[in-house]
Amino acid sequence: MKRYGPLHAVPDGLAIGDPGRRHLVLGVDTISHRDGPAVTQQVEWTEIRGATLDLRTTRFPFPAAFSGLWSSVLVMITQTDPDLDLAPGTAVLTTDHGSLRLDLDRHHPGGYWHPIVSRTQLLMDRLVEDAASRPLLRQSNAVLDSIVSSVRRARVA
Repeated sequence: MKRYGPLHAVPDGLAIGDPGRRHLVLGVDTISHRDGPAVTQQVEWTEIRGATLDLRTTRFPFPAAFSGLWSSVLVMITQTDPDLDLAPGTAVLTTDHGSLRLDLDRHHPGGYWHPIVSRTQLLMDRLVEDAASRPLLRQSNAVLDSIVSSVRRARVA
């Protein structure tokens, strides 16, 4: 399973958040909120009028590596579970019937790199507005590669 920031290429689309815990799956016909493999909410794209992500971010480009190292050092020093704050992020889906606020669990303490979260929000906006782009989610690896490439190009520019 390919991953970049909060995004995962999964068999039925793109996941946002930790697929082993609470996350969204952007599918061709629906957005589903899942807790691990269990679907907790499902909304058809045709009902969605807007989608807003609120994920903790950082300007540091390698947050997982830094937080992993930092956590390991903390455990070595304290010899206990550091009980790090892993407050969830959220996705708010605005539908014809109101808004749904859905919790999204992170992969690691700290935030995701800001440019990838920004691109993820742009992807969500595009999928809401442009139904013709949703079938691309059948090729989630290619979509993820395209997003990674755009973030890297912007970083070099």
